[in-house]
Parts: sequence; structure tokens; C-alpha cells
Amino acid sequence: MPFDLHDCLLPDGKLCAELDLYVRLRGRANYAFSERRLYLDVGGSARFNTYFGAFSLHKWQRYTDLKQLRLGLHMDGEVLLRVWGVNGQGGEALVKEWRTTGAAASDGFLISDDLSAMPYASLYVEIVALAPTQVNAVSFSTDQEASRTVGLSIVITTFNRFDDIAATALRLADFLEQANHRGARISAFIINNGDAIDVRETDYLTVLENRNLGGAGGFARGLSEVRALPGFTHCLFMDDDAACEVTALERAHAFLSYSRDAALSIAGAMLKKEKTFVQHEAGAAFDGLVRPLHNGRDLRDYTQVLGNEEPVHINYGAWWFFLFPISQVHRFPFPFFVRGDDIEFSLSHDFRIITLNGVATWQEDFAAKSGPMVTYLSTRSTLVTALLHGGWGRVMLWFAASAMKSAFGLCYDRTMAQCQAAKDVLAGPTFWAEHIDLSERRARLKENTRYEHPVGEGAERFLDDFQFHADEGRLTRLFRMLTLNGHLLPACLFKRVDTVSVDFALSPFTRVAFLRRAVLYKSGGRPIFLARHDKRYFFTVAWRSARLWAALILQAPHLRRAYRRAHGDLTSEVFWKHQFGE
Repeated sequence: MPFDLHDCLLPDGKLCAELDLYVRLRGRANYAFSERRLYLDVGGSARFNTYFGAFSLHKWQRYTDLKQLRLGLHMDGEVLLRVWGVNGQGGEALVKEWRTTGAAASDGFLISDDLSAMPYASLYVEIVALAPTQVNAVSFSTDQEASRTVGLSIVITTFNRFDDIAATALRLADFLEQANHRGARISAFIINNGDAIDVRETDYLTVLENRNLGGAGGFARGLSEVRALPGFTHCLFMDDDAACEVTALERAHAFLSYSRDAALSIAGAMLKKEKTFVQHEAGAAFDGLVRPLHNGRDLRDYTQVLGNEEPVHINYGAWWFFLFPISQVHRFPFPFFVRGDDIEFSLSHDFRIITLNGVATWQEDFAAKSGPMVTYLSTRSTLVTALLHGGWGRVMLWFAASAMKSAFGLCYDRTMAQCQAAKDVLAGPTFWAEHIDLSERRARLKENTRYEHPVGEGAERFLDDFQFHADEGRLTRLFRMLTLNGHLLPACLFKRVDTVSVDFALSPFTRVAFLRRAVLYKSGGRPIFLARHDKRYFFTVAWRSARLWAALILQAPHLRRAYRRAHGDLTSEVFWKHQFGE
């Protein structure tokens, strides 16, 4: 029986209806989302040179033992069926062509018995109708035995995202049933850190109630559970709000079943929920700070999809989708609660991390999730990760620039949150066990937040979005910097239109705040908060951040030794089981 490797996904449109991510239609061709079926009239064609359709040949050659490749087609009608090979520069060559009918297509088609000899980066399928045709499924498969048995455990941590986790569980339930019926070993574990959720458990989907220890505690609980169960070789960490086509799970499972490297791990790409065709990152690198790789690609463009095939060094897999071998795990997550736990986890292990086109999730833009609490969480994890894994000098420059940028942009509460994060890191490793659930810190940050409170949708009705009409001159920018973005100037010099509305994506947003009494910040068109010019608060947070920055520099050698000594204990299974009450 053929082993399915890569389903050329025909979507239902519920997660994404951007058809050019899946299939390109030409001529007399239509697609029915509700039926997940292609309809081609004579001369109509469908090409799968897309993000979800193209087969990542070079990565299969480089990382797996796969030698034989077949093409499966489920259809009614008569077509010309072609397989095209594409090199890294986009040059195409015809690999195979068949004329077939629905009855003849049932046995599939051999593409190659020696995959290593094929000089392409990617393969894709083209179907041209010679008669009225319906296409139900297109897939790449093999008759070759798998190199290893993969038992996949999916761990999802959730906290009071009731609609998101219900939708995720519903998508997973059918997939798990079908996958296990075909002989795969795949189960999902939902770690519930919050109130009761409406999720139906099955033989392959389990809900585990957990104390709210954040994402770090939820994933640590899931990892502890699956390590104790027989048959699981790999674990997939996924966010509860990560919208994922189930074919991504099938594709990743198949790839690992033929991998030749026991440490091979797969990081799913993040696509933007607001612009479903835009890639935020496909893997990331850490050198003190995180650098998203392949950021901003328009995945409707096949040449940009091919760009994802270029080999790059990845040392960090984000937990919206990170699949890794359990045998390689010797440390559990650092108790950051949330933010940065996935970075530190990756850096603490020798995973060989790759990405695959089509293995991705859609997520909300990070700007919509920003705020003092997020700033606090991100800052402390960035500082500790640099102490443990290097890049301290770069992080110190980032700390100073970030504090200044927030304060210049009237986001004083964020600078104050950075200061609290620095104080907690300076307190040493004992802080983390004492504040593992963050209840006291969350209450304190909320109490100390002066301006950054949510505003209603109606707050923007009297404001037009601000836009720059000319580039800022060097002298003007120098004047802004010398006056601390207007904080040294009297209010009588402020602009006549002293309150504006602006999206956080406009750069630099500090320029918008110059000589303004207030700025209504928005993200994706939605108002977030109203920032107000406050000279006294500015100098308070500026002085505090400068003192703490100096303390971090002076105490760095001591902190580095202390955190590295405590690292093993804070990331041990024993430590986490104690937190779970075991």
C-alpha cells in the first residue's frame, strides 16, 4: 500500500480561501470549496506550483532516505498529467507526462526510482483537461518502506481561549481518527490551564487539567506525560490559537518517517492571520536577539515559495508549531511562564531544525498582542536567554534602545515594565521558582499601568490616521533626539493638531509622538490605547531604566555564573513535577 507523503491540498476555505496558496486555475476551470473538488472543462488546467502544492524535492533529497516517488490522482474524466521540475532560480523542465482517464489513474504513476538523481529544488503537478473532468485529490506517495516508525504526540496548551481550542480540537479529532485507522500512531494532549473547556475526548485526544503555570508549565506538563507513555518518538508543541491545516501534520509526520537524522526537527512557518498569504517567518535564528527568517514573503508568488527552499541555519523553533524527537530532550522549558520559553528550549538542545513548505500555522500579528505585560515577559526572557546562551552585548544595546523608543513614543508603561523585568532578572535564579505563576507580578503591572488601557472601537471616530508626507531631515531628527523627542520642550510649542491616530506599523512611531499631547495607537485598524504626553513620568522611567541598565552591565559576570549554575535545576523534570504537585 502506498505511503502518502504530500497531499496537494484542496482546501475547504475555512482557514484560508486564498486559492493561489493551493492551486492555480487557468482557462475553463473552477473550484468548489464546499466539495473540495476541481472542475475542469476542455482546455482548463490546474497547476500546483504553490505553497501548499509544490513538493520540496531538495529537502527530501538532503534529509531523508527516500528513493522512490509516485503520483496519486483521484479523478473522473480525461486529462494530460504533467510533473514539472523547478530549479532554485525558477527554471522549469518537464519531468513526466501521461495521458490518462479516471479509471487508468487509480494505480498511480511512477515519477522516479532514484530521487537523488533529479536535479531540481521542487516538483509540481499540472493537470490539463481533455474532457470534462472532476479532480478530487492529488498527492505524492511512495511504495518504499519507512525508515523509522514515528509515534507523534501533539501537545497544545490553552488558557481560556474557548472558541480557538474548540475549533482546533474539532479539526484534530477527524484527522486523528483517520490517521490512526491507517496505522499511524498519533495522539493529541490538550493541557488546560484555565476554566473548563468544551472539548470531547476520544481515544486519541485527551484533555489534562493543569495549574496555570503559563505556556512553559503547560508544555512541560505535556512533555512529562508523553515521555511516560510507550510508543511516542516525537512531540509537537502547538499554540491553542495556531490555525493549522491538518495536512501540515501529515506532511511533517511523513517527512520524519523517512529522515536519516534522529535529531531532525521541524519548525512550522507562521503566516499572518490578517493577510493569509504573507509569511511572518519560516524558522528563526538567535544571536542574542531573534531574527525571523524569510520574513514578509508573499506566498502567492511561486518564486518566493522557492526562496523558502534555500538552506539556512535555524536554531530556534517557535511553539506555534515545533516538532522534535523526544529522545533528544534533556531539559524541560525554563519557567518563563510565557514568552521566550520556546527560544531557550531550542538553544538548550542540539536539534537539527528545518522548515517545509506547507507546514505552517496562521496567527495574529504580534503587534496586536503588545503591551506592558508582553514587554515585561519578553524583556526578562531575552535577558536570561542571553545570560545562558550568549549575545549579552547585543541585548544591552537592545535594552537601552527599546526603553528609549517606548518612552519617546509616549509608551511609558512599557519602559516601566522593562524596568520591572530587569529588577526581577537581577534578583537572581531564586526569583523564578518563587514567582512561577506570576500572579503577584501580573497584579503589580496592572496596578502600575497608567495609560495603556484598552479603548473602545468608537475612540477613533474623530481621528484620521496619520501619515508622513515627507522624509524626515537629518537636522530635524537630531533636534528630536536632543530634545528627548520633545520632552525638554514646553507645551506651548506643541503642534496645533495635538492628538493623532496612528498604526503601530508606521515607522518610526516616535516621530509621530513628537510635540503631540496624545497619540491613539492602533493595530490592524483597531484602537489599542491612548498614549498621553507626561514629562514627569518620562523622566521617572528614563532615570530608572538607565540605573537598571548600568546594574545589568556591572553585575553581568555574577548573573551569568548564577544562572548557568541554576539552569539544570530550573529546567529539570523533577522541578516541574514538584510544581504539578507530583
